Amino acid sequence: MTSTPTSAGPDPDVSLDVPPGPGSGPGAFLFSTRESTLRTTGVRTRVPAASPGSVGAMAAATLAAERAAGNPDPLVVGAIGFAHGEARLVVPAHVHRTPTVAREAGDAPPVPPLVAPPSAPASVGTRWDFRAEPPPPRYAAAVARALEMIAEGEFEKVVLARAATLTAPEPLDVAAVLERLAARNPTGYVFAADVTDPQEAGPRTLLGNSPELLAARRGDAVVSHPLAGTAPRSPDPEEDARRGEVLARSTKDLREHALVVDRVAERLEPFCTSLEVPSAPSVTRTASLWHLGTRIEGKLRDPAPTSLQLAEALHPTPAVCGEPTGAARAAIEELEEFPRGFYTGLVGWCDAAGDGEWAVTIRCAEVAGRAVRVYAGAGVVEGSRPEAELAETAAKFRTLLHALGLEATP
Repeated sequence: MTSTPTSAGPDPDVSLDVPPGPGSGPGAFLFSTRESTLRTTGVRTRVPAASPGSVGAMAAATLAAERAAGNPDPLVVGAIGFAHGEARLVVPAHVHRTPTVAREAGDAPPVPPLVAPPSAPASVGTRWDFRAEPPPPRYAAAVARALEMIAEGEFEKVVLARAATLTAPEPLDVAAVLERLAARNPTGYVFAADVTDPQEAGPRTLLGNSPELLAARRGDAVVSHPLAGTAPRSPDPEEDARRGEVLARSTKDLREHALVVDRVAERLEPFCTSLEVPSAPSVTRTASLWHLGTRIEGKLRDPAPTSLQLAEALHPTPAVCGEPTGAARAAIEELEEFPRGFYTGLVGWCDAAGDGEWAVTIRCAEVAGRAVRVYAGAGVVEGSRPEAELAETAAKFRTLLHALGLEATP
């Protein structure tokens, strides 16, 4: 018999030090912000498969049924893929919430023996097998083709991604990887979710630290914080500051960002009585990247959609797909050489009242035993250059590679 979900106070077994991962059991889930950490274990029930656009409604129906069955405070947690067809959403058996231990940049633990001693960082290929999809020249060619399609008027923007599969000499320490990710971006959304395919022999964990909030709801308040427009950080303080300033003035990046903000605001507006959209983006930073970001806040109409329904209405934003959506999706199917799976989807939680948080599934990896699959993408608009977009994906790969203890970038 499945036990009733419980809430707990501070508990060392629920800290970021012990995240869900291979061997943690079906349905294991972690979602940690700077303020609080949600960890769940076990599966009370799974949200049934649903057609695109109705996942949020199916989750709400599942939560209502749980309440009717005597579950006083059920949650839905998990991840949804880029194409909606792939989803792993469950009502967990046990729920734990704790304040997050303060995260500070630079607090990452030493590189574990899995890769190499801290004094000798490993490179990709050193005791690791590595395979890129597509290789850099083919990715640059895909960007060039996308620019031709933009010039021909097929779409305004498309996000093209790369993937890399790395095989470690032994199973990864998922906890150590998450700790490094949390330390590199203390303000991000750290997550780990069981996304095991029932047809697979072993467990699969989706993990990452997303800088981007797709949708959060608290009562009648909704927030979305889209990011678009990126520049790599520099170890030299003066050069680093210059790059941030250049990004803030970049015509190409500001145009790309405006496409995303306009579409997010357009999709939120029907649900809101009021919506606040800043006139210009702010510049935010992680350990590896500068980003242009805009925090959009609204007051929801009554009855309000759930946080998952709001996230579903926003997904995919032009930040991960393109503009217009249909033409960009078609270009992605034509030009990308791998299925995205959960990359550029959404990950988070929703309670029976409709409150919750959903982050965009970027700066992420999927771990299955010794295999790690990492992803990175770049937005292609008029004025983009293939070599610059290739460099942007390399900078984004770096977040996960550093968390794995690797230095070289594919």
